[in-house]
Amino acid sequence: MEPEISSGAETDDQPGQSQELPKTADPRLASVGASQEQEGVAALSQQAYGRPSIWQSAVGHKIPDQAWDYHIRRSINDAAYNSLDYVPYASTMPVPQKCDNPKFMWRKK
Repeated sequence: MEPEISSGAETDDQPGQSQELPKTADPRLASVGASQEQEGVAALSQQAYGRPSIWQSAVGHKIPDQAWDYHIRRSINDAAYNSLDYVPYASTMPVPQKCDNPKFMWRKK
């Protein structure tokens, strides 16, 4: 008899039952390249702390013209441009409800 392989998502209170992260239906997160797992973690974080994630806080900002790294990679069709997203994020702590001055970073698509 082979031992049962656990997914690692079991809770201590209820062995054998996995706990799923809540999924959000926020279409703005999809626009910044958040996967379903990351959306679930962001929703869990917001639920636990009452504040949006660093990604949710900065949603809706356009890539500035001064973002030379992004524009150069886009113009030469670089591997980073093809496999990563350039997304806004809030860099301040605590995370504000709406970030007015976000920073940008490369993030896996």
